[in-house]
Amino acid sequence: MEVSERWRGWQNAERYDHFVRHHAIYGWLNDQLAERAELESAQRVLDLGCGTGATTASVLRRIRPDAEVLGVDASPEMIAVAQANTLDPRAAFVVSPAGGLSTVARGRYDRVLSNAAFWQFPHAESVLAQIAALVPRGGSFVFNVPSERRPGARGSHPFQVALARAVESRTEEPFVPTARRFEPTAMAEAAAALGFVEELREELVYRGRQGELMELMSIPAMITPIAADLSVAEADGALEEARARTDPDERVEVAWLFVRYRRT
Repeated sequence: MEVSERWRGWQNAERYDHFVRHHAIYGWLNDQLAERAELESAQRVLDLGCGTGATTASVLRRIRPDAEVLGVDASPEMIAVAQANTLDPRAAFVVSPAGGLSTVARGRYDRVLSNAAFWQFPHAESVLAQIAALVPRGGSFVFNVPSERRPGARGSHPFQVALARAVESRTEEPFVPTARRFEPTAMAEAAAALGFVEELREELVYRGRQGELMELMSIPAMITPIAADLSVAEADGALEEARARTDPDERVEVAWLFVRYRRT
């Protein structure tokens, strides 16, 4: 199942929105990303993979009164929640997969942001080419990626290990992670061929509690790729087993890579 299909449906939108509102990690990610986008001088901003509007809200707090932001997401339900959450007239939202960006984004955008999404796109280099066509000289594309998505990186926490074992016990097969990998140097080279220069690649560490990881997995789109071979009831059982075996109050550290490409 493609990522754009996986995130559709009201259960995804509502649980994701609840998670963003009640847990600190997405607020931290949004603020760190927005700060590195240098939004104070931006006139037009595009939020790619906007979800229920949390990154857009962070952008709105930083842009000028006469600036504007367009949020784009493949899920109609996510966009509906984003529209309900956002009262600021400087913001607009549109439904589109990342691969269709060129059909819905008109004109030029000084800044394009993508929070916790870019590495998940099936054809990220094609999406990058569409972004390059929208960003004028001096503009930038800013995104983030979990550091564990890099080849050779390790980042498992006790809950992730417990969940993998719970899935293994039900499938009777070794657990093989299915998340997309992200190679920063290869993507920077692709960006350079499109007229970008990588001017920032910075790793930051979020410090929170394991309970956040547990709640994140309650979102259907998050658990689906991990438990793809299980029924809904079996996946729920694996999730409950992993929760019972780990401490929600245990402190965890999650490293994220923040990247900024500048158009030359």
